[in-house]
Amino acid sequence: MRIRAAMTNDLMALTELFQAIELAEIGRAGTTEADIRQILLTPELDLERRSRVYEKDGDILGFAALHPAPHADRLRAHLGVSPVAPDSLTAALLRQIEEWAHGQTSTAGRERESVTLFQMPQALATPALHDHGWYVARRYSRLIIDVSGERPSLPRSRAGTEIRIAACDDDRRRLHAVLEEALSGHWNHRRRAFEEFWADQRQRDGHDPSLWWIAEVEKTPAAVLIARSQPDRGWIAWLGTEQRYRGRGLARCLLLTAFAELKARGHHMVGVDVDSANDTNATGVYEAAGMRVLGQADQWQRDINPG
Repeated sequence: MRIRAAMTNDLMALTELFQAIELAEIGRAGTTEADIRQILLTPELDLERRSRVYEKDGDILGFAALHPAPHADRLRAHLGVSPVAPDSLTAALLRQIEEWAHGQTSTAGRERESVTLFQMPQALATPALHDHGWYVARRYSRLIIDVSGERPSLPRSRAGTEIRIAACDDDRRRLHAVLEEALSGHWNHRRRAFEEFWADQRQRDGHDPSLWWIAEVEKTPAAVLIARSQPDRGWIAWLGTEQRYRGRGLARCLLLTAFAELKARGHHMVGVDVDSANDTNATGVYEAAGMRVLGQADQWQRDINPG
C-alpha cells in the first residue's frame, strides 16, 4: 500500500472516499466537493507534513490530517477509512494523528492539547476510536435549504430596525464585537481580537465582505451574519444575536436576507453546521427560516499530553 501526503488534486477521489463511507454507515452520501475542498484548503493545514493518504491500486483507502482549529485552543483532525479497508488501517491512521498531536503539543509548550474530529453517529471507526482513548464530546447537525424556489418575503421590520451590509472597517469591527458577545457563553468559544478574526476570515474559502450583514435596532448593532459564496454552495459561517435583543426575529431576517443574496448569485443550496446542544435553540432558529436537518455528526475528542 502506498502512503503519501494528500494533494489538492485528490479532491474528487477524497470526495468519493467519504461518500462511500457515508453510504456504508447511513445509506446515503452527503459529502460534497465543497466539504473536501474546505479541508484541503484550510489555511492552518500543512498538507505535506500533516496529512496522509493510503492508496492501493490507484484508489484512496484512507485519509488523515491534523491542523490547529481556527477558533479555539484545540487541534482539529480529519479521518476517513474506506468500508473495504482492513481495521488495521483505521488504527494506523489514528496512531498517525496522535503522533502529530504529541509533536504539536510539545512544540506549543502546553501541558495538554485536545484534539477533535467528526464522525457519523454510526461510524465504522467507533470501536477503534474507543480503543485509542477517544470519546464523544458533542453532536452537531448540518442543516440545508434549497433556495432555488420561491422564498418567504422578508418580514416587515419593526420600527427602528434596519439590516445593512457591514461596508467598511468600522462596520466589520462592530460586527465582530456583536459576534463576540453573542457567542460568549458557548463552550467552544475563545475570544479573539478583531485583527486575528479578520485575518482568519480572509483566508476562508468563499470569503466576501459584501456577505457580512448587521441588524441594527435604533442604530445600535444587535445581530450579525457572515455568509460565504463557495464554488458549489452558499454557506452560513457565523450568526449571532446579542442576548438583550433575542426574540425579535432578527436572526431570521438576516438569514432570509442572506438566502436571497446567495440565490441572486446563482446558488441553489445553502448550508450550515450547528451545535445540537446549543442553549440558544440555534437549530430552531435555522428551521424557522426554512432550513432542514440533513444529518448529524459526533465530535470525538482525545486529550493529548506532551511527549
